[in-house]
Amino acid sequence: MKMKVRRFSIRWKILIPATFLIIAMCVVIGLNAYFRIKTGMIQLGVEEAQMAASIAGFVVDGDALSGVGTGFEDTEEYQDNRAALKQVQDLCGIAFLYTLHTDDNVHLYYGIDTDDSAGKRSPGDAFEGEYAEFAEVFAGEEYVQDYIDETTDGSLISAYLPIKDSSGKVVAILGCDYDASYVVGRIEGARNSIFQISGICLVIVLLILNIIVNRIMKSLKKVDCKIYDLVHNEGDLTQKLDISSGDELELISENINTLLEYIRAIMTNISNNSAQLGTSTGTIAGSLISAKDNISDISATMEQMSAAMEETSASLYQVDESVAHITQSIGSISEKASSERNAAAEILQKVQSIYETAETDRMKAERQAAEMSQNMDERIQRSKAVEQINILTTEIINITDQTSLLALNASIEAARAGEAGRGFAVVASEIGALADNSARAAEGIQKVSKEVIHAVNELASESEQMIRFMNETAMAGYEILLDNSLNYKNDVSHLSETMSGFADESLDLNRNIDSIKEALDAVSIAVEESAKGVVSVTEMASDMSMSMENIKGEAENNKEVAGQLEGEVRKFKL
Repeated sequence: MKMKVRRFSIRWKILIPATFLIIAMCVVIGLNAYFRIKTGMIQLGVEEAQMAASIAGFVVDGDALSGVGTGFEDTEEYQDNRAALKQVQDLCGIAFLYTLHTDDNVHLYYGIDTDDSAGKRSPGDAFEGEYAEFAEVFAGEEYVQDYIDETTDGSLISAYLPIKDSSGKVVAILGCDYDASYVVGRIEGARNSIFQISGICLVIVLLILNIIVNRIMKSLKKVDCKIYDLVHNEGDLTQKLDISSGDELELISENINTLLEYIRAIMTNISNNSAQLGTSTGTIAGSLISAKDNISDISATMEQMSAAMEETSASLYQVDESVAHITQSIGSISEKASSERNAAAEILQKVQSIYETAETDRMKAERQAAEMSQNMDERIQRSKAVEQINILTTEIINITDQTSLLALNASIEAARAGEAGRGFAVVASEIGALADNSARAAEGIQKVSKEVIHAVNELASESEQMIRFMNETAMAGYEILLDNSLNYKNDVSHLSETMSGFADESLDLNRNIDSIKEALDAVSIAVEESAKGVVSVTEMASDMSMSMENIKGEAENNKEVAGQLEGEVRKFKL
């Protein structure tokens, strides 16, 4: 067999991706460390520049810088401030230290400059920058550059602080260009260290990875040699792989040994069953001869069953027609029952409405009778006040009698008085006449009041009879109407339930007839299918008889194959 050419071995399939992955990790880790160190060092330089500028700001006299201009460098204030700033510059590692001033908030010019080189600036020399860049500093805000500026004078970090006089007014700003060359140097040193450490770690990891891959390849070669021996050892299935690497290769060897055991068991079973296959094949050949005769008998029986199935199918057709007529009749009955049930439901609804109306009218009549009785009682009680008139008229009559007696006595006394009592006699006579008139009026009122009292009593008697009629006769009629309505309602409800039950039973019967019809259809279809199946079985029996002949020939061939298979199995060592 031709061996397949390998493009890459397992060693390089492991080493190449792992190497690229390790290099990528080293690059990412190194760059991350470099940028972190760089950011930290720049931040440290910025803080040192801010601190140096703050120290310089403490030694400057703001009041002395308010008069900076041409010729200021010859003054004692200039020399003192410059010496103080020069001392801070030398102490804090500042490259350039100077002050900036403005008169018109547009142009800037130098004040004190600590530079001793040829580029030293004198008081009043113009500054190259724009005022807008330093407007916030002149407004009292500090500004510190947060990056390292690479210039021709070196690596610088600039800081600017406002200088105030004793009144708090900003008279100048202090410029501090901090020398950050040592920060740049430390950043470059850190970068070189990171490259060196990354290179060393990369070499060490690759060496360790190579050692691990070599151990794996050594175990794989051992497994490959063992498998090669198994393949080229002329079918010896009793050999085993013996590898104790303690890793997955040991598991692979154990699985291969298990596979060999499984193959050996299969070959043993084939060897044992090949003999049985030969014996069984002979038995099958004899059984097939007997089966052929039985199939002939089955074919004849199936022809008889086919004829019986045809007769059964004709009978089922007649039954199906009868069931269709019954279904039609039951459907008509179900429709009529449903119609009667709906009519009974409408009658029941009307009876319910009549019953509710009668009950409402009865309650209304009861309420009106009670109100009428109460109103009548109140009015009768009020009419009895006429009796008080009779009493009052009696008292009036008594008073008139007394008045008449008093008038008589007055007339007598007037008569005794003679001429002096004549006027009094006239008055007494008029009073007597008035008393008589009052008595006659009182008697008339008393007569009328008696007639009124008699009429009121008769009205009370009539009203009691009317209320008694309402309570006994009218209300009894309402009760009879309610009882009749309730009985009619119960009868109609019973009729509605009966018609509903009849309709439901008709529907159930219709469904049952439908089920019977479906069952008959299913039976008819089944009989037809069975008839077809019997015919098919008959044909299949004929075909099976021919197949039996073929199977007999194949069984004899299988017997020969079993012999050949036994010969092949003997080639393996089990």
